[in-house]
Formats: sequence, structure tokens, C-alpha cells
Amino acid sequence: MTSPVRFVILLAAVSAALSGQRVLVVSEYQRIRPDGETVLADRIEHRREIISPAVARNAWTTFRIVVEAPPGKPYYVYVAQNPDDVVGIDVYQEEYTQQAGEWVPDKVKPVKLPVAATLAEGQKTQSYLLDIWVPDSAPVARFRLEVQVNANDRWIIYPLEVRVREAMAPAKAETTAIPQDYVCGAPATPRPKPDLTRVSGFVNRNIAQDLMLARVRESAEPRDQIIAAILRAGGWNSTTELCAAQAPAPRGVEWWLRVRDYLLQGVTVR
Repeated sequence: MTSPVRFVILLAAVSAALSGQRVLVVSEYQRIRPDGETVLADRIEHRREIISPAVARNAWTTFRIVVEAPPGKPYYVYVAQNPDDVVGIDVYQEEYTQQAGEWVPDKVKPVKLPVAATLAEGQKTQSYLLDIWVPDSAPVARFRLEVQVNANDRWIIYPLEVRVREAMAPAKAETTAIPQDYVCGAPATPRPKPDLTRVSGFVNRNIAQDLMLARVRESAEPRDQIIAAILRAGGWNSTTELCAAQAPAPRGVEWWLRVRDYLLQGVTVR
């Protein structure tokens, strides 16, 4: 049976498709080109549907908003929450650079809500990072967050039912990190502070935050068990294999989302 939230998303998608406009919310691991296609390196068979995401407290969560609208006509992006002011919200417009023959979101710049913009001729979509701060005082409950787009005098709404969990980061992530920092040992020199002028800065800041949650989890679970979950999530057969890895994870670019599910909610990694 289709959930009410998912039904609204599907209905909005069908209506918008008929008018050449839509809004989509995807994970930070799905970069979308200005032609509306996923960056080649990020393509997977089934990407994560962002419908009812779980979030930690005292922590950041990042999604990507993708807006499709008629070129040359203004559109407006709003983000609403109910109840109001449960979380802090920042939005960044992604800027594209040409890499290996395709236009890839790389740098970002902060923009104020509501965002007012126009697609250039030949451009199909524009993407934004939606960076959400969940304070430690946020109630462990669900709240509604809507991405609202007005394009060509029509409203498109992408509703999210956000689930604030018990998990709480012990501090703000002040540096970046990669999974090997936890599994293989800390690097010889500390990782730099997150560069929030680039997409990679958000991704690695969020991983650093997750790894702080992993260390908190060690109080109730053996470290070896946590490492085993990380290996399963990425598709590596051993710690040695992960530590020597140069290529992307065998289970695709969104593999870390399985680790996050495990750390925030105790979801078994299969």
C-alpha cells in the first residue's frame, strides 16, 4: 500500500512532468548534472528514496534539491517546516565544473530563502544543497519538512517526514574524515576543517560526524562489530581490503547511508 507522503510525491511528479517542471530530493551522494542526468560516477541501479529520513541530534544532515523548470522563466524555492523552527536550514546553490567531459556539481555558494532563479537556455535542472542542523534540544519525534517550488505559476511540493532519533553527536564536526580514519587508524596529520565552498566538504564533514557517533556506540557495542558493519555496508571482505582501497566501494556510492542507518537506528547491515 502506498504511504500518503509517497502518494503526494508521485502525484506531484506526474503533474509536474506534464508541464516540464519538477522538484526532486536525493542524497548528498547523488550529484545531478545541469542536463538532469546523474553524474556518471554516482550512478547506481536503485538510489535511496528520500521520503522519511532519520536524523541525529546535535548534528547536520544534507540532501540535494534538484529543480527542473522551463529555461528563461523565473522559479522560486521555499523550504517550510511544521512545527516551525525545529531545525536550522541553510541552502547552497551548486556550481558546475567540467570534469572528464561532463558538467559536475563541485563548488557551492550560500543563497537565501526563498531562492529566486532562472535556468539558462539549454539548462534543464539546477541543484542545491539543503543543509539541516538538528539541535540537541530537538524533540525525539517526527516533523514535516516541505521543499516548495513555484515555477511557471505552478506549485510543486516535495514533502518529507523527518524522524529525529535518540542518537546525539557528542560535538560539532570540526574536521573532515573518511571511513578509513576509523577502520584503519587516524591519519598522521589531522584532516582539514570542512571546506563548505565545495560539495566534498559537506560529505566529509557528515562522515566525520557519523564516526563520532560510532565512537559513542562503542560504549554499548564492541568496536570490531561496528567495523564489521562498515565493511558489510561497503562490500569489502576484510579490513585490509578497505584500508588498501583506491576504487569506489563495491556496493556503490550510497553505501555509507547503510552505515548511517546502523549508527542512528541500529538497522542491521546486510
